[in-house]
Amino acid sequence: MRKIFWVLSLAFSANTIAQTSDPEWPCIQVLVPEIVTAVMWPEEITDEQLDAWRKDPSLSSIVEEFSNLDQFTEIEQQRVEAFVESVPEASRLATLNTVAQGIVDTANQRRDRYINGIKRYTRQQISIADQIGSTLNELAALDQGGTTVSPERRTEIEETLAWHQRVYDQREQAIGALCDVPVELEEKLSSVVRELAQYLP
Repeated sequence: MRKIFWVLSLAFSANTIAQTSDPEWPCIQVLVPEIVTAVMWPEEITDEQLDAWRKDPSLSSIVEEFSNLDQFTEIEQQRVEAFVESVPEASRLATLNTVAQGIVDTANQRRDRYINGIKRYTRQQISIADQIGSTLNELAALDQGGTTVSPERRTEIEETLAWHQRVYDQREQAIGALCDVPVELEEKLSSVVRELAQYLP
């Protein structure tokens, strides 16, 4: 009989330390540095099972497959079922524990790359904003008569300002989509782990 476990897709923050004041994190979603397996998986995973998936080529392959799904539909559910049924009942608990840990480990590696990419994007935005601020200060000094430049130079400064503002605005519009990437990964991860948990003996 299949055992049902409810796993909340966005419950990762429950047992993790959330960062809410990171100046390089532009997303409305709270930054959770790492997904904790214990939040998602109802069974205790022993120390021996933590890295077992890395040492078993067949399990490594399954972990890789289940960690890189583009979607989770009935077809993927059937693939999970087929995998579980291929595992002898005597070793099913240990195997599912190992695979679940591997999926979370792999997801954390991907999330880390995404999060670093978002932060790198934010640093670039901060740099552009600083350039805009410097250009505005330069124009303000000109307007106050502090310095004198040729009309051509003033036009060049204004065009530089307009270009930087355009680039900043275009990049700002893309932040929402970037922030959605870790969330989508977490949702697919939750779907896979929840499905695996239903087959725990």
